[in-house]
Amino acid sequence: MLKTALRPRSLAFLAAALLVAALFVSLSMWQLNASLQSSTVADPAKDRVSALADVTTPGEAVTSQQADHVVSVTGTYVPDSTVLVPGRLQDGASGYWVVTQLVVPDSQKRWDAADSDVSLAVARGWVASPQQADAAPSGRTRVIGRLLPTDSPLPSEKLPSDQVGSVSTAQLSNLWNTPLYSGYVAAFSENPAAQPAPVSSDGALEDSASLMGQGLSRLQIDQQPTDTSVHALNLFYAIEWVVFAGFAFFMWWRFVRDEQLREENPEEYFYFEGDYFWDEAEQSYYYWDAQDQCFYYFDDQPAVAARAPGNAPHEDAARPGARRAGASGAASSSENPTPRSDNGAPHD
Repeated sequence: MLKTALRPRSLAFLAAALLVAALFVSLSMWQLNASLQSSTVADPAKDRVSALADVTTPGEAVTSQQADHVVSVTGTYVPDSTVLVPGRLQDGASGYWVVTQLVVPDSQKRWDAADSDVSLAVARGWVASPQQADAAPSGRTRVIGRLLPTDSPLPSEKLPSDQVGSVSTAQLSNLWNTPLYSGYVAAFSENPAAQPAPVSSDGALEDSASLMGQGLSRLQIDQQPTDTSVHALNLFYAIEWVVFAGFAFFMWWRFVRDEQLREENPEEYFYFEGDYFWDEAEQSYYYWDAQDQCFYYFDDQPAVAARAPGNAPHEDAARPGARRAGASGAASSSENPTPRSDNGAPHD
């Protein structure tokens, strides 16, 4: 069977099978990646405190890779810039986020389009009612919190003048008339910049860290919801494409096997009406063609053309794959011929 598998036609079939199988495997990998990409996994490194400048820069959008990082930034709150965002839940209760403008010093140098230092919107905490919102601390303040992408702007026409529908940096930039970072920070900690940062040696925020407002509740913002499940439909398609790849190799193996069986048992692959005989000397089958009134050998299965009644006898060239049996071969075989029917079984 190895000899049959190494023939040019078999190798060409194998090359085609390899090409098809490679295509199917690539489709399987694509489906598997699509299934894995639909899941989200929490990144422990994002819970370690990093400098804001190491995570994002002014003028650049906050991507999913940058979002959820806990960052530290030092700046100065702008008095009377605080706005409230209604409809925010905390422990099941609806209340307000307190959002204030924080000017980041020397940030203008990191954004050529800015004509002044860039500010950062800071969600300083949660309050149950507007009266509980404390004034922002004065002086240089260090803020540590989770970096979040900007919200979509929401209509604010029906809200009081000191409230906005969402933490939209585009909307706040117009309201405060200043350039802003594209994301905002949900604060976990505030302390004077002259004091040490409440960060442990391994980069985690210390439990003692707190806000500098008596009426503020610390925001409970974790990384985006994690989902480690695998999409079942994509996984099914991935397995299906692998099966198809295996089927391509099966078709090649079946082709080689049939070629081998055709050589070992050619009588099982002759399809014509009539008897045929085995010639020991030629080691080949031959048959009697009643129309041509002569014997033909089977070197391979001949292509038997359909012949209409009344057609003139045709030459050997009209029978591809067959050759006329010689007189000696026909005579020697006719002394004791072993006729066989179409299914290869001897008969009298």
